[in-house]
Amino acid sequence: MLAIHISRDTLKFAQLVNFKGTPFIESLGKLSIKEGLQVPDTTNSEVILGLAEQITNIRNSAEFPDNATHIVIDSDWFPLSIHQVDSVLDHSEKEKYLTWRMSEMLETAYDQYSLVHQVLRQVDATSDEYLSLGIPHSFSTWIDKIVSPSELGTKNVILDIQALGDMLAVSGQLDSDGGIQVVMENQENAIRCHIFQNLEFCALFHAALNWDYTITVDNVRGNSKMVDQVAEALGRALKGKQNPDNAITNLFYFNSSGDPAVLHNLAKYGTSCQKLNLADHFNFRDPDFENIDEYAVVLGALSVEIQERFSED
Repeated sequence: MLAIHISRDTLKFAQLVNFKGTPFIESLGKLSIKEGLQVPDTTNSEVILGLAEQITNIRNSAEFPDNATHIVIDSDWFPLSIHQVDSVLDHSEKEKYLTWRMSEMLETAYDQYSLVHQVLRQVDATSDEYLSLGIPHSFSTWIDKIVSPSELGTKNVILDIQALGDMLAVSGQLDSDGGIQVVMENQENAIRCHIFQNLEFCALFHAALNWDYTITVDNVRGNSKMVDQVAEALGRALKGKQNPDNAITNLFYFNSSGDPAVLHNLAKYGTSCQKLNLADHFNFRDPDFENIDEYAVVLGALSVEIQERFSED
């Protein structure tokens, strides 16, 4: 089983193997994408051929590849929003309302997408929270064009949101008591945050990291009020300051490719802040592999697979 995470500038991958009844991760690695990807595009044959070749290289680098593959895509490639809906409405009325909200957001590009609506949670006695996602009509064709030349079979296509949420869930780190949990990726001159509450994804945002370790929030998706709360708390955390009224129940951080001072400051922030140490939750063939934590998303795609395959053992 392979998992491949396709982002704007890299392909990260991991292989899951069964060794004497124990799941092991091996063939962990990443390849650079020369031309940064903006959106899945079936019209650019050069980019498609380049991606297909790199995915074939990934398959050939795995010692014991099977054809089944999980593909993970960054959620910021898709129009995404979270809406509260009156719970007394019937299913068709909810669909109609959510579709209207997404059409307002997409405007003239609306006809280019298929819409998916998924209930997240019951907010209160009168309203439910839904995630709405727009998937380009060309997306399935794009996936097929970049994967099929490698003779891999796409078992599942998920967003990074689901991969990270699954990983926290199966490792027992996802809070079921309503706490706000943040998974923060430390990137070069930036951070990227996924926010979960009540076992469900509720928001994400990117933020530029300024010279004085303040942040400038950008690309907010989902619950904007919660993003404001989390951004304020993170502003203190990034300066290594304690916050007795911290809105965040648990802050997990990963990836050492960004500013090392960020991780150093977070380490001083307190017990609610911890490195997302994946070495504690997966068996690696090479336990000394550097920067395992920057593979959080691709490993998250394998976490449920491990749970399902080896639960009886």
